[in-house]
Amino acid sequence: MSYINKPGKTTAWRNHVLNNLVADAILYEKVETSLPMARSLTKLLAKLIGYAKQNDLHARRLALKYLVNKKKNTDQQGKKLFDKLFSDLKERYKDRAGGYSRITKLNYRLGDNNLRVIFALV
Repeated sequence: MSYINKPGKTTAWRNHVLNNLVADAILYEKVETSLPMARSLTKLLAKLIGYAKQNDLHARRLALKYLVNKKKNTDQQGKKLFDKLFSDLKERYKDRAGGYSRITKLNYRLGDNNLRVIFALV
């Protein structure tokens, strides 16, 4: 049953890992992760790119909520992510209506037989 949380994985843990994946995906434009996390990352990154395409004050503040992690990211790293999203990625996807990412399946991990994928920005 997919609506029941797995043991040991809380919502705070999922949000923390997803925020780190968003930062890495924007910074490096390619991340290796599991399939469920890549699908969650696709939804969140599409929302952030939509905010960048709007480019108004409210959209900037909503995007900043996801990009600045007060425990991990320094001010310089958050600013670097924010600048890349609102300058490079905004210009790259200004004429595109959706489909900003690609998920390429790899092999299964030996330890827990989890499907590994490469999440890349198109």
